[in-house]
Amino acid sequence: MIDKDWLEDSIKEQAQLKFAARWENAEFDSSETRQAFQAIKNTNEWAMFKQVMIKAYEKAITNNVLNQLQGIKNLIHDAGEE
Repeated sequence: MIDKDWLEDSIKEQAQLKFAARWENAEFDSSETRQAFQAIKNTNEWAMFKQVMIKAYEKAITNNVLNQLQGIKNLIHDAGEE
């Protein structure tokens, strides 16, 4: 059986990894762009953006998991009717 805390922690971890892959690990062609992006990452606005985006990713991942679970529930229900 899946533990609720484990599932919540896994969703949070996936959201953080998704954010890092999209934003924190971004690569740029020029050093000027890299420096400008690094300067942005050192602001309070970046910290707020990161927090909001991770919450948005958590919500999307949670919705996806719930939709998949509903699909499994429907399959089980349909199998029981035959």
